[in-house]
Amino acid sequence: MNDFLKNLRSSQKKEAPMTRKNPAGSYYPDNDRRMNRDRRTSYSNAMDTPAWQGRDIMPELLEHLANLSDQVERLVNSHEMLVASQTQQHEAVTRFITTLNTMLTSDAAAAAHGDHPPRTTTSYTSGTHYTKDEVMSMIQKMRANGATFSMIAEHLKQKGIPTFSGRGEWHAQTIHRLCR
Repeated sequence: MNDFLKNLRSSQKKEAPMTRKNPAGSYYPDNDRRMNRDRRTSYSNAMDTPAWQGRDIMPELLEHLANLSDQVERLVNSHEMLVASQTQQHEAVTRFITTLNTMLTSDAAAAAHGDHPPRTTTSYTSGTHYTKDEVMSMIQKMRANGATFSMIAEHLKQKGIPTFSGRGEWHAQTIHRLCR
């Protein structure tokens, strides 16, 4: 039976061979039409030259390595300075928060005991001190005696009593707001 198949195959008319991909994955034939003399020099020949072996490029390579070393040293120094400044910043924030916590804790303890220091306003011209309660009682007495808001503001200005914030001066509208 094998002979029969061989004869059958060989008796068939020879057709053009089918083109198939070679193992490299292309349809081109394996043989190259160029001659060896047409090809460029290979890299193996270039590696054999003295320049490639490092004799000529060594000074330039050393110079580049020295520059690289200097740049890395500068980078390390700047990083150390950055870390030091961040450490100082964190310490300052820690001190601030600790101080604020101490102040709030002491104020909360004083408020729990009812020890509120009186808020005082200082008359810079006369050197006298007035608490907020004293100023409010003075305003209420003048208001009870029939004084207008502008008259009370003028009286407080003449007496040299500063406002509760310590900025600016007394106005009729401010007195009106306080009396409400």
